[in-house]
Amino acid sequence: GAERVFVGPSIGLRGPREIVQALPFHDNHLHVRLPRAARGFRNDARGHGLRVPPGWFARVRGEDGATIATSFGSSTPVEAPFRGLPRGEVGIVLRNRSQPRRKSLAPALRGLSPQLEWTQGGHVFSAVVTLGPGASRRRRHQTLTLLRSIRPTQRAHQVLGRTSRGRPIRAWRLGNPRSPRKLLVVGCIHGDECAGTAVTARLLGPSLPLAADLWVIPNLNPDGRALGRRQNGRGVDLNRNFPSEWKPIGRRWSPQYSGPRPLSEPESRSVRTLILRIRPELTIWFHQPQGLVRAWGQSQPAARRYARLAGVPYRSLRWPNGTVPNWQNHRFPGTSSFVVELPAGPLAPADAERHRRAILRLAG
Repeated sequence: GAERVFVGPSIGLRGPREIVQALPFHDNHLHVRLPRAARGFRNDARGHGLRVPPGWFARVRGEDGATIATSFGSSTPVEAPFRGLPRGEVGIVLRNRSQPRRKSLAPALRGLSPQLEWTQGGHVFSAVVTLGPGASRRRRHQTLTLLRSIRPTQRAHQVLGRTSRGRPIRAWRLGNPRSPRKLLVVGCIHGDECAGTAVTARLLGPSLPLAADLWVIPNLNPDGRALGRRQNGRGVDLNRNFPSEWKPIGRRWSPQYSGPRPLSEPESRSVRTLILRIRPELTIWFHQPQGLVRAWGQSQPAARRYARLAGVPYRSLRWPNGTVPNWQNHRFPGTSSFVVELPAGPLAPADAERHRRAILRLAG
């Protein structure tokens, strides 16, 4: 965990004071070992980041998304809650959740103890700290420095594919990746109906950890949004371009042009690949401007519950030919895929928050 640096007799060391290892050498020179800098670590399941001291290791625990940090090698066969730690070493289990209104907690981390709780950015961080026998003052200082470096973070994303005009189609994964409950939320599929991105933006901000595995695509149609049009960059309505009951509709740039064939568009293929891979049990597609929740067939119970949670009307309506929810319902019996039609115009912050809460309630 250090690099070897040669220092001449007239060269001073600058910067913060560090404990270094120095070896006297001939001709009045020293070989000095300077510790490497701390490195960043992000937990995208829980939405926080921290600085890992030199020689420490950090990872995300699969079953609950907690951060596990240790002062010893990653291959050492010791698992949280760290019974039988090596002598002088430290193990930490870190979690975060929303701040409870009924409980008053310290606004900042002030000292080191086996169980810690403090607040930051609307979150409660809790840490279980296990010190091995004979842990030195240096180890305790490193532990406290690591805990004080913790910050809520934005989530990491991946690029599912690119549009015909080269724009990336991005997806974010939140919550517990090991959870069997998988959900998908798409903020915009028609380029002139993108108020749902206000809801997805709130989902992607620093937020509470989720038990479910939640995927978010803020905008499936970036070309259409840039053009201010319903269709994608090649004049195709993406929500008529899916295989279930597909049929030729209209022509290029007409309002519901279904494309030359099913899945002819890169955006359709990108989201289809994701859906086939993760098999979400619940998918929500945001549209405008009808101001209601609509579903058909097997998706109706989940859609009705969402409408109650969000406080909006519900209607049972058959799907048009070639729509994504219709394809999902046929391809994956027992799953739910429905449409949330937001009102016309920009979405008010209070309404965006209401829909965010409804999604999180469905996610459990």
